[in-house]
Amino acid sequence: MTELELEARTIVLRRMRPEDAEALYAYRSLPEVSRYQDWLPASVDEAHELAGAQAGLEPGTPGTWFQFIICRREDGEMVGDCGIRFADQQHRSPELGIALHPDHRRRGYATAAIQLVIDYLFAELGAHRVAARTDPRNLPAIAVMNRLGLRQEGHFRKSHWQRGEWVDDVSFAMLREEWARERRSRSPRRE
Repeated sequence: MTELELEARTIVLRRMRPEDAEALYAYRSLPEVSRYQDWLPASVDEAHELAGAQAGLEPGTPGTWFQFIICRREDGEMVGDCGIRFADQQHRSPELGIALHPDHRRRGYATAAIQLVIDYLFAELGAHRVAARTDPRNLPAIAVMNRLGLRQEGHFRKSHWQRGEWVDDVSFAMLREEWARERRSRSPRRE
């Protein structure tokens, strides 16, 4: 298992550790965090299972979610988690997802975390395409996807059953060549 940290100005992404389980459960069990997720709030025991199972995973392992813990750079406090999942290696098209503690929203942490993960997926793991999906009522997530240059590819009406109702999904994606253009536009010009 390799040590893995991705750093931005305000946050650090690191591997999930077994000792993260209690803090993970504390925010993932909140209704405002799980509202648009396709998972239900876990029990403390399930949070311990997830954190323990993550310890041996490597990012890019086909068929598994690899969760990064999002920590504030200033003090290391956990503010959320961001996951990646490759369905298989052949297509190199991972999906990403994020969950953020409500007390830490509207501070740019989600944007910074997703940008770090997108850069990592393309630059380090050789992704061809990165995808994300959300409930169309999740306006903050849609704003982040748009801000980062992910293209809305579809709106799937009543596409899955979640918590007793049929819900829509909005899908976003970015191709490697779109990321390369976007990355060049972020780089400061040299005089």
